[in-house]
Amino acid sequence: MNSTDKPNRIREWRNRRRMSLAELGEAVGLSRSEISKLESGSRRVRADHLVVLAKALKVAPEELMDKETVRDMIGELPPATSAAGSVIPVAQVRRQNGCVVIIAQDTAMTVDAPPQLANVPGAFAFYMADTSLEPRVPVGALLYVHPLLPPRAGDLAVVTIEQAPPALASIERRSNALVAIPDKDTTAIDLNDPRVISAHRIAGMWFP
Repeated sequence: MNSTDKPNRIREWRNRRRMSLAELGEAVGLSRSEISKLESGSRRVRADHLVVLAKALKVAPEELMDKETVRDMIGELPPATSAAGSVIPVAQVRRQNGCVVIIAQDTAMTVDAPPQLANVPGAFAFYMADTSLEPRVPVGALLYVHPLLPPRAGDLAVVTIEQAPPALASIERRSNALVAIPDKDTTAIDLNDPRVISAHRIAGMWFP
């Protein structure tokens, strides 16, 4: 296990649910070997992995990793009632050339802001309209975008490249560089590439 990886309880909950590696992998769209690597810690658990695994195992994400790590990866839920100024607009999204892209923010539609986004200028949210193979985010999940926080390895982010709309991507570290992976068929994009205009961290996530 790398020093940057965190222990998890994926194997424990898979065994509790009496699921094989292959069965869990099929449920979340990963191979048997990929599930095994996530359980052992030889592969980093990303935010999107955490969400789909929790959903498949029918547990809260906090049951799979410690609460502080989960909060750091997918943020906190918005408060039950919002105070004045603690709502953010919801953007429209669509799938384009295999990527989940943000079209425009709908100022007529808002949601309660989670604590980490309350009164943050430019913050917004969007719903996943369909199943995504990469990043793996369930249909209907609500993702909160923090425009002031740069992404880290293991995060999800909204990345904007010249002459292209902002797109959802998973962030990984490869050869000491952070790269964005917007879909399974697109070449990883180095975040230091001059064509990258911005990369905003997904600082919170909620799914039904």
